Amino acid sequence: MGVFAGARRWVGIAKEVTPGTAVAPALTIPVDKFDPSDDVTQLDDQALRGSMSKQYGQYSGPIMSSWDLGGPMFGDALGYLLHNVLGGYAVTGASAPYSHTFSLLNSGDGQPVTHTLTDATGIPATGLARQYPYSCVSELTITWNAEQLCSWEAKATGWPSVVPGAPPTNTLSTVPPIPSWRGAVGIGGPASAGTLVTDVTEFSVTLSREVTPYNTADGSQAPFVIARGALDVTGKFTQIAQSEQRLLDLLANTQPQLQFLLSNGGTLGGLVSVQFDFQKVGYRTTKINQGTIFVYDVEFQAIANATNAGASGGLAPAKVVLNNAVTTY
Repeated sequence: MGVFAGARRWVGIAKEVTPGTAVAPALTIPVDKFDPSDDVTQLDDQALRGSMSKQYGQYSGPIMSSWDLGGPMFGDALGYLLHNVLGGYAVTGASAPYSHTFSLLNSGDGQPVTHTLTDATGIPATGLARQYPYSCVSELTITWNAEQLCSWEAKATGWPSVVPGAPPTNTLSTVPPIPSWRGAVGIGGPASAGTLVTDVTEFSVTLSREVTPYNTADGSQAPFVIARGALDVTGKFTQIAQSEQRLLDLLANTQPQLQFLLSNGGTLGGLVSVQFDFQKVGYRTTKINQGTIFVYDVEFQAIANATNAGASGGLAPAKVVLNNAVTTY
């Protein structure tokens, strides 16, 4: 009897043409973890029968899947996840680097695209993998610490897993991750316009979305639809306390502009960069922390505005611009 080595596992992602119809992976995402699960609602029969027992039957109810994955941030794979959680998307450029702009989708039904995640473990006898279709990201967190690689983590809900008809192809990313020390932060304006601060040691942003499965009597255990609701954008950063400015911003409810950039320093087709723009952020807390030196830990929430809106109009709390050699997401 054979066994299956965990080191040989790989995870792929691809945008679906029709939500819920699994597709072959377009790109392999190098990850540190991938925790998928098929979640079955068990319907219990506990009706009284004159015996001193509790459980008389168990029947399968609705089924859905969920997954949690993460690892170093790769500047090509990130676009798939941004497209899924935000929905609004436009690309410009005749050649690499292409500029991909992601913002909140405020037109049509407001529902972003869906993706298939492929978990190639080698265990399923035919397709050697399980696929998780109709994946809808409920949370995407980007984190950097100046002493580490920039990293990300995503959580999603989807339809029940399926086995592909043929083994998927492992299409590895050729884009390396980016060290966090290459990051830049602008407070009160863009980092490129004189408001660059160089004393931020850690930064994270979380894009979270209401994701609600709706089950109907349609003859299928899978949800009829997985609906995406409102988007919330929160984050935090740690800044060396060289003044009380962050505390003064909190007390005055200043709501400054905030920008986070990360770039590999490449040029032309070799450029890989991501830029998070928050036109207005409200500080939730600004706490002073004593270590070898004093630092401020700031928690913020992005506020919807017209500047961060994309091509679909309306209001949005954030806009993300990704530059790389990928032609489209």
